[in-house]
Amino acid sequence: MQNIISKWNGNMELNGQAINNAFDFSKVKGGVRLMLYPTSQIVESKTTEEKPNKVQTFDFTGTYRVTVRQYMTKPSSPEFDFMEKWNNDIPMPLVTMVGEKVKETRGMVYMKLHGDITGTVTERCLCCGKPITNPVSKYFGMGPVCGQHNYVNPFDSEEELKQAVADYRKKLQHITWEGWIIKSAIVEEVEL
Repeated sequence: MQNIISKWNGNMELNGQAINNAFDFSKVKGGVRLMLYPTSQIVESKTTEEKPNKVQTFDFTGTYRVTVRQYMTKPSSPEFDFMEKWNNDIPMPLVTMVGEKVKETRGMVYMKLHGDITGTVTERCLCCGKPITNPVSKYFGMGPVCGQHNYVNPFDSEEELKQAVADYRKKLQHITWEGWIIKSAIVEEVEL
């Protein structure tokens, strides 16, 4: 192991303490937890408690569709104050959004997101996450209650419906949000 460590040119931690590649492992007693970090991927920052928090910043190149649990769309409460602590009490506007990852920690990911429908039809409401059963609602990506639209085609032709859906999708893309998401709150994450 000493041979591998001596060739590593990134950051290292041994049992939570920073070490360099000249560290003598023969002096270590008991269990060992060794963490290797490429130098370009670790940024030291401080949390509100002033404890070091390792944030990994990768060159994320993909676009992701992320669906979260309903509680990520709610403001802070006495029982759940995550939004207040991490996102200036601004919850996600939709349970399903599309965007990019900016950075992540072991338990959270920071994303820049916008509303979008990535397919021709959507099986679950982007707003509440419930299954959509109405065929017209599937075009809009939201059920009739969340999307405030009719159950049936309100237009005289299929072309008018498609134009209304296209206009609606443009409006949906103007719904933006950025902030921290708890990884355990992510129900589905798909790279597009």
